[in-house]
Amino acid sequence: MFLCQFIYKIIEDKYMLFKSIIKKINYKCEIISENSKNSISNIILNSKEANNSTIFTSIKGFKTDGHLFLESCYKSGCRDFIVENRDFIKSEWISDSTIICVDNSREFFASISNFLYDFPSKKIKMIGVTGSKGKTTVSTLIHLFVNTKNKASMFTTIKNIVDGISYKTERTTMESNVLNYFLKKSYLSGEKISIIEVSSHAVTLKRVDGIEWDIGVFTSFSRDHLDLYKTMDNYFNAKLDFFKALNKSNKMNKIAIINMDDAKGKEVSSIIDSSVKIVKVGSNPDNEYFIKDYNINNNKIIINLVNSTKEYLIESIMCGKFNIINIALATAVALELGINIKNIKKILKKYKGVEGRFEIIINNPFTIIIDYAHTPLSLQNILEEAKKITNSRLYTVFGCTGERDAEKRSIMGEIAAELSDFSFITNDDTYNEDPYKIAKEVEVGFMKLGKISGKEYLIILERKNAIKKAIDKANKDDVIVIAGMGHEKVQILQEGPVEYNDKDTVLKILKEKNIV
Repeated sequence: MFLCQFIYKIIEDKYMLFKSIIKKINYKCEIISENSKNSISNIILNSKEANNSTIFTSIKGFKTDGHLFLESCYKSGCRDFIVENRDFIKSEWISDSTIICVDNSREFFASISNFLYDFPSKKIKMIGVTGSKGKTTVSTLIHLFVNTKNKASMFTTIKNIVDGISYKTERTTMESNVLNYFLKKSYLSGEKISIIEVSSHAVTLKRVDGIEWDIGVFTSFSRDHLDLYKTMDNYFNAKLDFFKALNKSNKMNKIAIINMDDAKGKEVSSIIDSSVKIVKVGSNPDNEYFIKDYNINNNKIIINLVNSTKEYLIESIMCGKFNIINIALATAVALELGINIKNIKKILKKYKGVEGRFEIIINNPFTIIIDYAHTPLSLQNILEEAKKITNSRLYTVFGCTGERDAEKRSIMGEIAAELSDFSFITNDDTYNEDPYKIAKEVEVGFMKLGKISGKEYLIILERKNAIKKAIDKANKDDVIVIAGMGHEKVQILQEGPVEYNDKDTVLKILKEKNIV
């Protein structure tokens, strides 16, 4: 199921005027007018959803300004508005509308979203997982572990699950109105716990404002999203803001579970206040959950995890050294929640991993791995793991996203050049940027290592063709890594979004070659 436009009602059959809602939430604002007679059932950001029971919130976004759509909302029957710029208001709207001017419309939007759905996060145990890498895997594992004891909902980059029903996603963390809608639905279905993958964008753009957290998990920190944050410090501060929200949560028995093997783990733990129990995870014996040792062989991970006087031998069929800390973090959360270790072990012995995360499509006559890696460190980790499973050649197919952090392109090119035997530079999501320009900026990384002969890499912009060429070149025992898009089902190009999926492409080519 895919809910791309939300026209929904608050769960209870309870309607209020916008001016009454304003008084209830007690948020500082300038009331320009309060003449609307419409009963409110929803708050929206998308003008296409506007009607006579919605509050339209005008937000100046990255590409367009929501204030430009006020008039179309008015024509659709909407009479309740939140604005940041009163210059867009027409005088003729005053007499029959309620219009509020605020400094930060996203904050106000979140406050009303929480109110309309009766603050569902107060009634469910809320687990938030944040970090540059590992969020989806850790969130998914926690959900699998928790469901062996309690019904739980989950919201990740890959999918949202509420009351056993899966919903496709548009972004890692949904907007506040949709999130609270689903949390309310989760609560009414009898679910006791909700696990949310929390992106830095979600924190900065107030999508999780007002959520009362019980548990916060820190997975890792590395370069990403510098197109928005400009500096690594700004980006990391967004991660810290999530844990500051955990500090402020009114819940009892709060926990912060932190990857102390990450260089930023110590800094995260330093801002946690006394209302939160700190649970450290990693390779230091002083950690509450100590990864005493591990072994990777025969496509299995075996971890010896020690907590106090208890020692747990955990076996997983997930691949990749990077999954050791993911498994340890998720296991720590589950054990802190009272999940039986036998149930945790049972899940890990049969769970292969998240779609598009080091996903092995075939391993004979050669191996093809699809991964979401789209940052320098992620690409490096994936290629290093791929090299461990071949004594032959490693082919890499990858690109870089358009209209995003351009500086990482040459860095990723250099990593691919160093670790791969042959690379295919191709399109990722290009958005409105020139695909060839992006590819040439990636190529700079190859030139830094002197790999300019044309034998070590090719630029093939059409992603399907690049994948086909890699498969055509592969021989027995070779490994092909297709990085960047992972699970995604849509590719955004200059001409617009098109349906596309790496796994579907691979399987179609393999079928044509009679390999599967």
